[in-house]
Amino acid sequence: MSNEVFDSEQAAAYYDNAAISRFYEECWGGADIHIGRYATGEETVAEASAAMTQYLVDQAGFTAGQRVLDIACGFGGTLRTLAQMGCKASGIDISENCVDHARAAADEAGLGDQIDVAVGDFHSIDSEPDSWDAVICQEAIIHSPDRPRVFAEVFRVLEPSGTFAFSDILTGEKADASMVAAAFARIGASVGATVGDYEAMARAAGFEMSFVEERSGDITTHYDKLAQQLEQPIAGLDADAKASISQSIARWQAALAGGHITWACFVARKPA
Repeated sequence: MSNEVFDSEQAAAYYDNAAISRFYEECWGGADIHIGRYATGEETVAEASAAMTQYLVDQAGFTAGQRVLDIACGFGGTLRTLAQMGCKASGIDISENCVDHARAAADEAGLGDQIDVAVGDFHSIDSEPDSWDAVICQEAIIHSPDRPRVFAEVFRVLEPSGTFAFSDILTGEKADASMVAAAFARIGASVGATVGDYEAMARAAGFEMSFVEERSGDITTHYDKLAQQLEQPIAGLDADAKASISQSIARWQAALAGGHITWACFVARKPA
């Protein structure tokens, strides 16, 4: 296990960084910051990212009227999807920059009155026990230095029979830890959590697993598309920042090609 783990301030600093934010805005589509779902491989990053959100929401069975909390809402794309479905959508994120983006995007979409967004840390969710019908988290637990605590917090704030839908970038079962560490260095994540580890953490928190799907092809396609975009001029991204991100993406591609990094989505239920 790497000792290079994020605390809350480090995580916020990463996403508040102007170059990183610009990269997510221009290369990731500006609405989501997570891996996309590719049916054909011809989708844009933005299209695939939105498709992944819808797929996870559908697998979780979210419905209109539910109180849903996104515990790492990023630019708020998931919140807008939930609000358009008729859910009572709220989000927290450790990054003030992301929260500002999410609020502005909600207002622009005419959803500002339907979406609440605040700065918050998923290690200590500011909610009473049994407050939410559902919680969602897309590719953020990777940043946690205490992942079991995140699962425990989500379990605490969910009402009985509540649903936790989540996805993440994970370490392959037979990974070379040095390859994973090289890729994860840019985001400061720790090496070592596999698909099986996430299932075990969820169960240890009290959840029952209802859906697990590993899709390594999606993350490989996603990073290939990011690499292609970085070959073109990126508005607002200077040469040094672009070169640094491109080098990082290349390390991700190498680790993905060897099966050292994978990706999966999950749905867990809190027992009644």
